[in-house]
Amino acid sequence: MLGRSVAISFLEGFRAPFEGISFLWRNRGLWKYVWIPFFINVLLFLGLGLLFVVLFPDLIQLLLPAGDAWYLTLMRALLWAVGSIVLGILFLLVFTVVGNLVAGPFNDALSERVEGLMGGHAHPSRGLAHQFGELGRTALEEVKRVVFFLCGSLVLLLWNLIPGVGQIVYAVTTSVWTPLFLALEFGDYYLMRHWIRFRARWSQIWSHRWASLGFGAGASVLLMIPLVNLLLIPCAVTGGTLLWLRLAPSQGESRR
Repeated sequence: MLGRSVAISFLEGFRAPFEGISFLWRNRGLWKYVWIPFFINVLLFLGLGLLFVVLFPDLIQLLLPAGDAWYLTLMRALLWAVGSIVLGILFLLVFTVVGNLVAGPFNDALSERVEGLMGGHAHPSRGLAHQFGELGRTALEEVKRVVFFLCGSLVLLLWNLIPGVGQIVYAVTTSVWTPLFLALEFGDYYLMRHWIRFRARWSQIWSHRWASLGFGAGASVLLMIPLVNLLLIPCAVTGGTLLWLRLAPSQGESRR
């Protein structure tokens, strides 16, 4: 039963970003929160993509152990494949974080509107003007999330101090840490309206960790689909709001 519960929670989270796509398609009035972030994301993706292509050869070499032994040759082949995936995810993660920072007011307004349409206890719609007025708060929350992610990532980097197996453990643990962060990144627009403290919001993520891992995995899939990834942020913000409305519905007040 436990395994079935874990699988159901994971799948519920996994389908949420895709559910965001269909929700936006059915509610065309929400598109005004999508188009400007979309064009911003196009520019960001092109710029960061060019930078990634230039830096990739040097970055991948940092993950590969040196030596001529036969087992190191096999390990380098394995780590090249795993490292390429990890670096690709990290590139897309940077794209997501920067995009969220720039498009924060639109994402906050979008999440609030989705909650209102679903009958949640959102504040009365205050529009983009109000959201831009709270740009400093939105940026601060994004900085908190980024610092939290970087601190966790630095801790995981310590695995690389162990020759050989450390790089494999690092790749595996990063593959868990990153989806959890994506769940926080896209779900936090809903969560921070109802849970003021960052610790309380992360507690919600951890309490629903299997759904959060599923959500992060689904968002990662969308990130890797060309063109679709440019619409990831509004779709994931919408899907994250829908998911958390089911997992942790608000009671009409902010909780600490």
